[in-house]
Parts: sequence; structure tokens; C-alpha cells
Amino acid sequence: MSQTNDVPNPFDPLGFWRTTQNASLEAWSKAMIELVNTDAYAEATGRMLDSYLAASAPMRKVIEQGMAQVLGQINVPSRAEVLSIAERMTNIEMRLDDLDARFDDLQRALAQITSSIASVANAAQTAAAKAPAAAKAPAAAAKSATSVKTTTSRPQSTRTTAPARRTAATARTKE
Repeated sequence: MSQTNDVPNPFDPLGFWRTTQNASLEAWSKAMIELVNTDAYAEATGRMLDSYLAASAPMRKVIEQGMAQVLGQINVPSRAEVLSIAERMTNIEMRLDDLDARFDDLQRALAQITSSIASVANAAQTAAAKAPAAAKAPAAAAKSATSVKTTTSRPQSTRTTAPARRTAATARTKE
């Protein structure tokens, strides 16, 4: 493997060059670390980036407009259109979630109502079974009287005003 000591191998023709290169890289590394960790370097880099961004903003705007035209011509949605659709889909998903929660609430309420009706019906059946036979006869007669269907006819609606309006309207259009 490689030797870690600083003594070059006499049989290695490039050993001196490697040792010199490693020493040079270490010196540069230390110098750059010291330079980059200063506040002056951070300020200079910040100013340079600000000026670059300010200079590139008009060019970026021109490129975006050109890209929007090209995308429109080849029927490909732009970034803004995709974001708009994503926002709409998010709103639809939220509404569906709200409707799903409401539907779950309605199902729970319906289950409670059904169970309470069933318990009331069971209580009524239990009470009817415990009631004396004399009380059952009038109740059965009342039940059969209410179960008889009565046939009532719906009153027929007269449409005398609508045809009169139609004839008056057609008479006006014919004139």
C-alpha cells in the first residue's frame, strides 16, 4: 500500500513529486479554509451574488416569456398552469374529505337512530306480550283499522290558463 511517512521511497521515481504535491495541497487547503471562514469573504460573496441576480433577472424574464410561448404553441402546460391545477385539485380533495367526514357523521347518526328505534320496538313488543289478552283485542282492532288502505283520488289540476297564454302568444307571433 502507500507509505504514510514523509521519507520518499528511493525506488519510486515519482515519490518526490507526490510528496511535493501533497504538501502543496495541504497548504492551499489550510489557506482557503482560513479565507472562506472570514466575514469579509462572506460579504464579498453576498455582494457578488446580489449583483449577479440583479443582472440576470431581466434575462430570466425574457427566457420565461419565450418558454411560455413555445410551450403554448406545442400544447404543453406551463409551470403556472400546472400549479393552478394542483391548487384546484387540492381544494377538491379538501372538499371531498369534508364531505366524507359529514357522510360518516350522518351514518353514525342513522345507526344511532336505527338502534334506538329497534330498542323502542323491542320494548313495545315486550310490553305487548306482557299485557293481558283483553288489552290486546282493542289494540289489534285499532291496528287493523289503520292498516286498511283508503283509496283517495288526487284532485285533477286544470290547465285553462296555460293554453290561453299559448294561443295569445302564437297569435302575436303570427301577426
